[in-house]
Amino acid sequence: MKQIVLYFLILLTFDLFGQKIDSINLKSYYGDFVGGFSIYDLKTDNYIQYNPEHCKKRLSPCSTFKIPNSLIGLETGVIADTGFIIKYDSILHPKDSFQLANEPFKHWYEDLSLKRAFKYSCVWYYQELARRVGKEQMQKKVNDLDYGNKDISSGLDTYWLCGSIQISINEQIEFLKKLYLNKLQGFSDKNINAVKSIMLYETNPDYKLYGKTGTGDCWDNKVLGWYVGFVETETGTKIFAMNIIVNDFGDLKNNFRIELTKKILKDFKIIK
Repeated sequence: MKQIVLYFLILLTFDLFGQKIDSINLKSYYGDFVGGFSIYDLKTDNYIQYNPEHCKKRLSPCSTFKIPNSLIGLETGVIADTGFIIKYDSILHPKDSFQLANEPFKHWYEDLSLKRAFKYSCVWYYQELARRVGKEQMQKKVNDLDYGNKDISSGLDTYWLCGSIQISINEQIEFLKKLYLNKLQGFSDKNINAVKSIMLYETNPDYKLYGKTGTGDCWDNKVLGWYVGFVETETGTKIFAMNIIVNDFGDLKNNFRIELTKKILKDFKIIK
């Protein structure tokens, strides 16, 4: 019954980047938490959104920036391929007992390839990658991507971690659309395809789910959570981006954002 009701919660239509967008009510999924959700259908060229005003709001990308950061590392030649290893430095990154006992942090204390660093969302790997890219090349490539507000001024190895760069749900969708279609200015098909390959999270006979989470305690007593990506099905590809502002990290445990996204996709019969 819930699936049927959802289709009648489409409330209004207006333009986003000149495209049709239908507003849906996902309040029952988000509860008292503030957030937004957007799905773009490549086949129909239409959007559906929850909380359209929030979808326009720029926030820190947090670890979703590992998608463009990977692209930039590959395109600049700083890393050769997804198997490129950066060695763990125990002096720069001392071991933490809590992290050693928990996923995915326990993997941070190892030499990591780009593929594994992406999988485990390893902060230090991407900070080192950014330092090796350098400020001038990094700014040029962020500009080429037209990524959010393109502001890296708060620090070369921290600007995406509740720092100066910010991006909206709407802008995440546009970036991911270009990524999926291999239409990112200044980036080769080889490197775009390599990044898409490490984004693959789940595959089964019905769909392939690609994505990246992001998390940050960007404000006092509030935590930002993201999940962005795309899903391939027999009926076509959908690009999605969501975020949610919760009270603490515990609200995001057990892959909450991924499971919430999958539930919405299932209830809208996008995936089975």
